[in-house]
Amino acid sequence: MKTALYQIAYQIGIHPTKMAKLVREGEITGEVPGDNPQSKEAWVDLLSLRNFIEWQREQGRLDEAAYLKAIRHIERTLDSR
Repeated sequence: MKTALYQIAYQIGIHPTKMAKLVREGEITGEVPGDNPQSKEAWVDLLSLRNFIEWQREQGRLDEAAYLKAIRHIERTLDSR
């Protein structure tokens, strides 16, 4: 399930430019046409993003509050579809 990169990035506390870089590097599944994270065609896969967030938490790179906020927004977006 995919969603607009610029919408979910701000909700979970990651700058769209940083998320676009993660997409380009293959850390998160998605697409950033024209290297523009604000583009309406730029998207990320929510399941891939959730896995990435969980992996960041397991590695100790994300604190509990940021992790819970990100998962809550991802789940809310998944449920609304």
